This record gives sequence, C-alpha cells and structure tokens, in this order.
Amino acid sequence: LLSLRTIFYDVHIFYSVWYGNPSMDGKYMHWDHVLVPHWDPKIAASYPKGRHMPPEDIGSSFYPELGPYSSRDPDVLESHMEQIGAAAAGVLVLSWYPPGLADDNGEPTEDLVPSVLDAAHRHNLKVRNRQTERQTDTTSRGPLFRNSICVTSDGRSTLET
Repeated sequence: LLSLRTIFYDVHIFYSVWYGNPSMDGKYMHWDHVLVPHWDPKIAASYPKGRHMPPEDIGSSFYPELGPYSSRDPDVLESHMEQIGAAAAGVLVLSWYPPGLADDNGEPTEDLVPSVLDAAHRHNLKVRNRQTERQTDTTSRGPLFRNSICVTSDGRSTLET
C-alpha cells in the first residue's frame, strides 16, 4: 500500500527529534521551554514570564494530536512517518546536533538518528540533515558534519563520513 502512494521529493518537511515527556524521558523537553518575551519591553511587561507548564501549556502554537509526545517513542515516530507520507512530502529535513551537543532546551539526540532513518526508509521517505550556524565548527571553518544522512541499498541507515 505504501508503494502505491504518490510522494513528491521536492516537498520537504522540517522534523525535530528533541521533544520529551516524563513517561519516556523522565521529564518534559522542549514542551516546557522559557516563555519568549515580546521584543518591546513596554509590551513585554504585560505578559507572563517563566516557562511553559505541560501538559496543558506547551511551547507550541498548536497542540499536537498525539499530546506532548516523546521523540523517543517508536509509536510516535511511526505515526509521524505515516502522516508525512500521507501528506505526500518526500523529504525530512532532520534537525539534530552532532554527537554530544544539544540546543538550550534539550539533550543530545544523535542516538535517535538511526531510528528516524529506518522509519523514513520504511515509508519511502528521504532524509537530509539541517544545520544551523550554532552547529558550525569555527576552528576548522566548516560544518561539524560535512556529509549527508543516507540509506544504503540494503535498507540500512548510515551517516556518510
């Protein structure tokens, strides 16, 4: 059935694996980030300060159908891949940091990359990495990872190095 679906490989979807919840991760990650203040201090003074308080108040403009999920939940990952395929998008642009690094609101997630690659492969999706300027190695004047994520011909997921 998946092979009969039309997928457009010129349609890309940004995908992040930094979300966590107490049942899978022992705590909320990214759902509870700091409330972003308004850029005008006079206006900012009239808004609350602090952090989001999941599960009802999350750091997102939209409440996910799956609730404040964990990116480590294999059922969530499978559901996401199914939803992306159903939307006919063909490429995941995966936000992740090189080994041992993370953004200010989470923890390292490099151990999730193989699961994402395998799930994407099962749904005929391609994956590429997304790199921000914070993920740049200034000592060598180049990216911390220079090559792309790929899936080999036998279906195994790898990082080309």
